Amino acid sequence: MNLIARLTLAAALAVGAAAAHAAPVTAAQSVALQASKTSSTLTAGFTSVHTVAGEFVDTFTFTGASGLAMVNGSLAAIGSTQSLDIDFITALINGVSYTITRSALGGNPDGIEIASLLNTALTTPLVLTIHGYAGAGLAAGTAINASYSGTINVTQVPEPASMALAAVGLMGLVFTRRRKTAQSQPV
Repeated sequence: MNLIARLTLAAALAVGAAAAHAAPVTAAQSVALQASKTSSTLTAGFTSVHTVAGEFVDTFTFTGASGLAMVNGSLAAIGSTQSLDIDFITALINGVSYTITRSALGGNPDGIEIASLLNTALTTPLVLTIHGYAGAGLAAGTAINASYSGTINVTQVPEPASMALAAVGLMGLVFTRRRKTAQSQPV
């Protein structure tokens, strides 16, 4: 084998090794929370589609809320084959972990993945980071069509100053009512 052929083979092997250990695909989205028509809860739905197999890190920043909030949410991925499969490794919102459960679907032992977050007090801004693998068992870079979706619900908690103002107002009403009652009673 001549020198040119050896160098070409070495370069091809180096490129192949680098592709196999490629950094995770990253994506960032800003998602606006929408007001509910029936309550004070803000909500949003979101999705992510992965078209190549491999590790990923998706980041969602939720806008429209401020201060302290009670937050709950869920993620769902359903994939009956490797080319449709999303595996969640971690899901964190402001550092708090979602609980991930896995169930079999057809021949895929983890074809159904659900991640959930029960009511948790968090401060804004709300940043959800999902680390996972798309197309489990396939070589990184293989063409796939895998996706997941999620929802988040945010109920803002009143600030302590607002609560104190409301309490002072109620105490004023109670005081006025007692005073009127005391004046109307005969001595």
